[in-house]
Amino acid sequence: MLRYCLALDLKDDPALIAEYEAYHQAVWPEILASIRDPGILEMAIYRTGNRLFMIMETEAGF
Repeated sequence: MLRYCLALDLKDDPALIAEYEAYHQAVWPEILASIRDPGILEMAIYRTGNRLFMIMETEAGF
């Protein structure tokens, strides 16, 4: 298993951040499938302010 950690900054706009979070409350099944199909086993996204941290655990051949 491999682990990847990524960080990115959202635009510092509370309305856009709220919209981003709303989209991620109910992720469509097609999106979940597109994450798992290439070999992503687990994914977690954390936010502090406008910075996101994503941690992915993947299959070795990812």
